[in-house]
Amino acid sequence: RTVNDISVWVKPTKFLLSLGVFYATLAWCFGYLPRAAQQTLGGRFVIWGSIGVGVVEMLWLLAAAGQGVPSHFNATSVVWHVAYTSAGIGATVLLVAMTVQARMIARDALPSVSPVLRAGLVQGAYIALVTTLVTAFFLAAGTGHWVGGTASDAGGLPLLGWSRDGGDLRVAHFWALHAQQLVPLLAYVLGARLGLLRTPHAVRVLGALYVAFIVFTFVQALQGQPFLG
Repeated sequence: RTVNDISVWVKPTKFLLSLGVFYATLAWCFGYLPRAAQQTLGGRFVIWGSIGVGVVEMLWLLAAAGQGVPSHFNATSVVWHVAYTSAGIGATVLLVAMTVQARMIARDALPSVSPVLRAGLVQGAYIALVTTLVTAFFLAAGTGHWVGGTASDAGGLPLLGWSRDGGDLRVAHFWALHAQQLVPLLAYVLGARLGLLRTPHAVRVLGALYVAFIVFTFVQALQGQPFLG
């Protein structure tokens, strides 16, 4: 069985992997905080709020796949429309949990954490929050992720599935969401490893360039151009 011309199980699998990366990042970031941070109100929200929402999101995706219907942009019934809307609220909770942890790192990070890495961790979360909300709400306001090209996920880029003959709004959404991992990684590599970033201000410049890249991919999709043809 297929949805958008690909297996019904592709989307749940991709979301499971994405959630796995998200949870692994939260767990890793707790290593930059005192152990007691996990027992605070904010720490418990980051852990249990994100786990609870993630479980519900996966149940929704699996239910849609099991029924052989789209999980996203599904307005065929009130139930699926409400489920899609609720999933958007749940995704916002995940972003808020990530940002709460970033605030904890900005305030209480262990002394061993370098200022450059701390700035990367905090800015990565804030960039992910803002840009993901913008791209997600724009996507949710439409009826699909394609702009021009073939309205099918068959023949998309390997693994990611992005359209190769038209614009795909999921591209900017992907880079926005994974700013949580990529901005700190870039700050670490360019700072600790290569010595090119020496101050938090330099990391802010890096963050601005990353946002510009997200905007570029967003505009590219709106113009009906594929990220990679």
